[in-house]
Amino acid sequence: MQKKIWIGVEQMEFYAFHGVYEEERKIGGKYSVDVFVFTNADEARQKDDLNGTVNYEKIYTAVKTNMQVPVQLIEHLAQKILVEVRSFVAKEDKIKIKIRKLQPPLGGVVGASIVEIEE
Repeated sequence: MQKKIWIGVEQMEFYAFHGVYEEERKIGGKYSVDVFVFTNADEARQKDDLNGTVNYEKIYTAVKTNMQVPVQLIEHLAQKILVEVRSFVAKEDKIKIKIRKLQPPLGGVVGASIVEIEE
């Protein structure tokens, strides 16, 4: 019987130039990204084989690549990251992406604006 587990990379930090407002795209801001994949990792657990799980480095590279291309909305950014991660995980795996735009320019003290998607 296959047992699925969550594999993830949390709190990846980036300085990027996303935003609706021109100033955000010029000045940039800090972002934190979490990616989790719910997958069958039985082979990795039993045989100590990287081919039997999701490679953390591939997750990081997918996020880094997408963080470097400015978009207006972090909802769109999350979807782009999800599509890229989907390209190298099993089709039945669940993927969860959480993006935090740290200290967004909202005119007051705000820790983060957040988007979380799961598919």
